[in-house]
Amino acid sequence: MQPITTHTRQATTTHTRTAELRRGNRYQLNAPVSFLWAAQNGALNSGQGITRDINTAGVYVLTDAFPPLGARVQMDILLPRLKDSGLGMRLNGEGVVIRVESRGVNNEAGFAAEVQFYPESSEMFLSHLKCAGQVV
Repeated sequence: MQPITTHTRQATTTHTRTAELRRGNRYQLNAPVSFLWAAQNGALNSGQGITRDINTAGVYVLTDAFPPLGARVQMDILLPRLKDSGLGMRLNGEGVVIRVESRGVNNEAGFAAEVQFYPESSEMFLSHLKCAGQVV
């Protein structure tokens, strides 16, 4: 019997095979993101970064500003233009930090968050990425 990798919010144990627990396809996307979270003392903190990948239920953000595990975050992602003219859309949402990596894969620092994106912009943008074949 071959062991598998188990992923939880607290820890990841790596063995021979990997069990994928993500809901939905991931889309590789490098877009600027601003985010806010409240510290335990109530002070408002903010950070900026670049998205690494995104799906309908969450995002991974490359950054050096780390909200703590379990923190509630609000995000504003500036999406790239899908056509030659016009401005890119904004994708807004809020959620919970589920993983923080000070230096993870490819020596990248960042965090993963389960995010509820506001439906007006997220479904339209993600459907365009799927049609363009940019699924990761």
